[in-house]
Amino acid sequence: MIFIYSDFGVNGPYSGTMRSVVMRNAPDVAVCDLMVDAPDRNPKAASYLLAALTREFQAGDVVLAVVDPGVGSTRNALVVKADGVSYVGPDNGLFELIIRRSESVTLSLIDWRPANLSASFHGRDIFAPIAAKIAAGQDFDAHPINPDQRCDEAKSWPDELGEVIYIDTYGNLMTGLRMQERDTSMIVGDHRIAGARTFSDVPAGSAFHYGNSVDLCEIAVNCGRADQMFDAKIGTQVRIQATKMRNP
Repeated sequence: MIFIYSDFGVNGPYSGTMRSVVMRNAPDVAVCDLMVDAPDRNPKAASYLLAALTREFQAGDVVLAVVDPGVGSTRNALVVKADGVSYVGPDNGLFELIIRRSESVTLSLIDWRPANLSASFHGRDIFAPIAAKIAAGQDFDAHPINPDQRCDEAKSWPDELGEVIYIDTYGNLMTGLRMQERDTSMIVGDHRIAGARTFSDVPAGSAFHYGNSVDLCEIAVNCGRADQMFDAKIGTQVRIQATKMRNP
């Protein structure tokens, strides 16, 4: 399959245009819109989220990932092959957590360019055609690089990110922290939030944290919106605190 991961959204021509290039150039390969609302122009948050979604991928799949605020700059165009899955997109840290958490990794810089390259839409003009070529088993111009040559800024990012990285349609706050024990508390601003197994384990209107379906720590409100309750947005700081032991 070819999975598409972007911050393009559903409005405007961007998602549909990029998808059409993939489908035209690899007509026999299934295409799945994994996400088109990845963190907006935020490769760092998007990197932690993408790494949590790898459970959907199998060896031979191609992930076309475009969160690219530096489009048209000197940033490189990259193919990462990690544990048999190929990731195509900008070298801006978007694949940093994939690279760190994979057992087998190779990196290549994309040298191929179309004759009519746009300065502002490399998702359509470079990344989509290359993703299709990989899925179809076609060659293209590229050269291998050492993993140490990847985006310098991303190398300093922590292995887990104590921030909100995504807010879903229900107002739930997905963080860059992996699943925590239920006897810990999450701290958001001045709020301490206890853990629970799932929504139905707390009263309606109550906040809790839990390990979500992609094994990240998420803050939610049963039948409510955590983003509104805690005035949170992508980038809001969160931290873990062990629950104090009571005296016997």
